[in-house]
Amino acid sequence: MAKVEIHCPICSKWDNIEIADDAAKNVTKGLLAINITAGMICEHSFIAYVDKNLIVRDTFIADFKVETNESSTTQEVEELTIPDTESIKFDLIKLNIPEVLMAYVFKATFLGEKIIIISEEEFLYNHVINFFTHIMRDFFNIEIITISNDDFKGNKKDYEDYIVFRNREIIQDKNKIINPKKLEIEKTIAKKFNSEFELVPALIILRNEIQKVYEFSKTIAELIKNRENKPLTSKMLIDHIEEKYREAIQMPFLRLLIDIVKNYFKVEVPKIDGVTDFLGFL
Repeated sequence: MAKVEIHCPICSKWDNIEIADDAAKNVTKGLLAINITAGMICEHSFIAYVDKNLIVRDTFIADFKVETNESSTTQEVEELTIPDTESIKFDLIKLNIPEVLMAYVFKATFLGEKIIIISEEEFLYNHVINFFTHIMRDFFNIEIITISNDDFKGNKKDYEDYIVFRNREIIQDKNKIINPKKLEIEKTIAKKFNSEFELVPALIILRNEIQKVYEFSKTIAELIKNRENKPLTSKMLIDHIEEKYREAIQMPFLRLLIDIVKNYFKVEVPKIDGVTDFLGFL
């Protein structure tokens, strides 16, 4: 048995968790997802991602578990691997997709908008589409295409309902969906991906962040629908997320979630005390 020192992201208690030798040896291209259940370290449950050197690269708190095929005597584990590297050249993504452009795509996707990325580098097209499709898979639906500037200009009528980006520029956004000054959460998510040097941890951390946005906003959408226009406050929403996911969120994150509830999940959002003053659409 190999031992991994794992700290709870909620209360900071820690313990050495045993994993099967075979499971540890098999972590070559991916990460090991370890389901830490209540009672193993403390009363909290979460997922720890461990690399081939048995170092914890990230943790994730959720009210669901990673599906696994193998188990040891102490916990379930799964090796998480990246997609086929021929379909996505991740080094090219990091070199050619600026952080702000990634944030733009996140925002547009979160709000259910169709996206065009203008690029003259045709060899990048499939890699860019496959990258964003992969990180959104199982969470947000994404409709994204990549075309040249000439193709866009020559067929503008076909793309009137798309938000269009080129490098760091917003070329078309008729409904003013994207406000470059209000992308702090999306930029933070992109930064987490770009600041991680190792590819697999970078992808898992990125998908965890996308999943968090999706699950939290879906939860708020369900809460609003179930309350049938009864009064809500920002504190009630923040407390609801913390109670369900054991994660405290701040107002900028809540504002993004409510924006997603209205635009992606198409739920009518009532006046919410403590939030209305910050949101133009309420």
